[in-house]
Parts: sequence; structure tokens; C-alpha cells
Amino acid sequence: MSSNLQIILAVIALVLSLFVLYLFFRTFFTRSLIQNSLDDSKSLLFDNELEQGTLGFEGEDLSLQEQKLIILNLVSMDKSNFDMNQILTLLKNLDAKYNNGFFTYRDLHGKEIFRIASGISPGILESDVKTHVLLLALDLNQASDPLKAFKIMLDVASSISEKIYASICDASRAPLSKQMIEHLKSKAQEVSHLKSLRNFSE
Repeated sequence: MSSNLQIILAVIALVLSLFVLYLFFRTFFTRSLIQNSLDDSKSLLFDNELEQGTLGFEGEDLSLQEQKLIILNLVSMDKSNFDMNQILTLLKNLDAKYNNGFFTYRDLHGKEIFRIASGISPGILESDVKTHVLLLALDLNQASDPLKAFKIMLDVASSISEKIYASICDASRAPLSKQMIEHLKSKAQEVSHLKSLRNFSE
């Protein structure tokens, strides 16, 4: 009988010690799990950027300045491919400039504001390309007036979407909500503010 009692006490002691160890190391395991999840998310983001890696903006020096991209997508409402002749004509009528397979919008000084490409890799817009997604990309750090650049890009996206029956979506291709628009405006304002501070300090 005493031997059974000793076994029970030993098992209880073992369970208690395992529970204490679990409590002690729980935060460590949780932190590692969260970090791994974040790393996985970053890798997915980098994969997306690599698909659009040919969208390098003019005058970029990535070693000096990190990109601050705002990306909008125009997605065909019925998921059918766009009529590329209609797209190319429309972009030219909206004063977009053709440049090596992409279209760009420029300010009065000729500096690129944002770029339009196919949302399907490799992103080139030509008459024989088949795509149901147009991608608009703006690098806030390259824009002389980030907030104005975003508003212009949003206006152009609205004009195009009305003509080709496309939905305006965010970077993850979810329908663009008013909350997301305000978030992107805030992001542009923040970059504008930082640019002003840098210019003032110089």
C-alpha cells in the first residue's frame, strides 16, 4: 500500500514540475511562434514584391532610401481579360506616357508620379497581353508631393475603372474601402511631413 502511495506522490510531483516548467517557458514558446509567423508573412510580402520587381522607379537609390509603396489594383468585375486595345487607347487619352512596357504619369516637371502595369507577372502592358488586373504603383518617397500624388493616382484609378468596369482594390486585391483610403492618405501625409522636416534641416 505504501509503495502505491509513493508512486502516486511521485507522479503528482512529476506533473507539478512539468506544469511549472510549462509556465516558465510558455512566454518563450509564444514569442518564438509569433516571430515565426511574422517571418513567414514577410517572406510572402517579399515574394509579391519580387513579382513586381521590374517596376523600379526612376532615380531610385535603394541603398539610401527605402521604398514606401502604395499599390492599387483594378480587377475585372467578371474576372475576364481586359480588351488591351481599349486599355492602351484609354491610357493614352488620359495622358499616360508609355515607357518600356509600362505607362507612367508625370508631373509638370516631367518627374514620374506613379506607374501602371499589368497585375499579372511580368507586368508588361502590350496589345497581345492577357490580363484581368491592372496595377497602379506609387513610391511615396520618390514623389515630390506624396499626398497630391496619391490623390491623382486615386482619381486616375476611378476614371479607368468606370470605363472598363473594374473594381478598385487595395494591394491585397480586396475592395478599396473608405477606411483604407483614409489610411493611405495618412501614410502619404506622414511621408510628406518627414520630407518637410528633412528639407527644413538641410
